[in-house]
Amino acid sequence: MQTNKNILSLVPTGSAHRVQGQRTVALPGVTVDILTTRKIELQQWELRRLNDPYWRLYWPVSPGGVVEIEGEKTPLEPGFMYLIPPHTTFSTTTTRPFSKWYAHFNLGPLADRAAPGIHRFRTTTLMQSLIPGLIKLSKEKVAARFPWPTIQLVIAAVQCLPDSVWEKQHLDARVLRAMEFMHQHLGIKLTAEQVARHAGLSVRNLNHLFQQELQQAPMRVLLDYRLDEACRQLRHTEKSIESIAEECGLTNRYYLSRMLRQYRNTSPAMYRDESWG
Repeated sequence: MQTNKNILSLVPTGSAHRVQGQRTVALPGVTVDILTTRKIELQQWELRRLNDPYWRLYWPVSPGGVVEIEGEKTPLEPGFMYLIPPHTTFSTTTTRPFSKWYAHFNLGPLADRAAPGIHRFRTTTLMQSLIPGLIKLSKEKVAARFPWPTIQLVIAAVQCLPDSVWEKQHLDARVLRAMEFMHQHLGIKLTAEQVARHAGLSVRNLNHLFQQELQQAPMRVLLDYRLDEACRQLRHTEKSIESIAEECGLTNRYYLSRMLRQYRNTSPAMYRDESWG
């Protein structure tokens, strides 16, 4: 009896489950990890060459804020929303006191490698309709309601991004598998051999593909993921520095400190103490 090649098993070999069928659509997964959403009134907003591992959304309520990237200044105007991808180096200043909504969020290992810059687009009717929900949410107890308005706001904003933002995301499927594997196992010691095996490659071919598509070695990408997660936890949790280092696979607080100074020009305590919107 000839097997129909269009029929495939949807469960791992050896599983007690039996599910067979035809895959008609297969879309990649995505994460929406919202770290914080706030409205803030600023008398002064002087940031110098800030660079963080998460997206920033700015929604000015009044004029006065200015973002500068590579010498180009962008005034933050009411009626518009602004998105800044992770690892964009920027500075800010104020021409007058102003207020804004802002959010910090991540979209997962693939989307968080979007091209750096600042993206400006006019707010939509849908975005405007979310304001009452955001205000109501801010007045309730933290655990009183699930923060749907913040999720809707981030999704609506990301949908406005031009396709050019994602042009760097067309990566070899084996590189994507390796990236996802590393991102899911930050807390354990990984070797290049383990990552290569998961991606179905030799270590030599893994290194070659990463250099070709990301211009970085696999273990350097893994270190970036670990530092990104450590920075996220330093800024948005109250965990101890030692605990964060261990959870992120960075051995201890001393190694975390050394890597942050070498690659991010900061220290765990300094990064945690700096507070800005």
